[in-house]
Amino acid sequence: MGDAQELANSIVHLYLSLVRHQRSRNQEIKKETGLSGRRLAILRCLIQQSPRSVGEIGRYLYVSDATVSRILDDMEVHGHVSRRRCDRDSRRVLVEPTAAGREAAVAAPSGVVGTMRDVLPGLPVEELERMEWALKRLSELVQVDVSAVEE
Repeated sequence: MGDAQELANSIVHLYLSLVRHQRSRNQEIKKETGLSGRRLAILRCLIQQSPRSVGEIGRYLYVSDATVSRILDDMEVHGHVSRRRCDRDSRRVLVEPTAAGREAAVAAPSGVVGTMRDVLPGLPVEELERMEWALKRLSELVQVDVSAVEE
């Protein structure tokens, strides 16, 4: 193997490589489609099942309802989603993709997170458990609150 410093350097390198690749990939996709990774993730979430509430979309993306609402405002203006009040509970807003939104999502290439959502469930549980443990431990070491949602 190597000494602790070599392993630590390798971990940092791998982490930075992932972050840089995600950033680069998202920029490529946005340039190609005009849609950010989050907007595409929302559309793909809605294609899997719709209508969905703002809260359901927020839980899928691990962001706050306020963040989702701001993104949906823009997506609705651009004709990618439609929103309506729930018939049974008028406090709930239900979101669905429009035909243009479906078309944009289907045509767009997958980003890093989308690929992870597709590929990870096919791996052996033991491998997933090791990955989860390592990422949780790394998050603890750098003091990331993984329970917090992004604003």
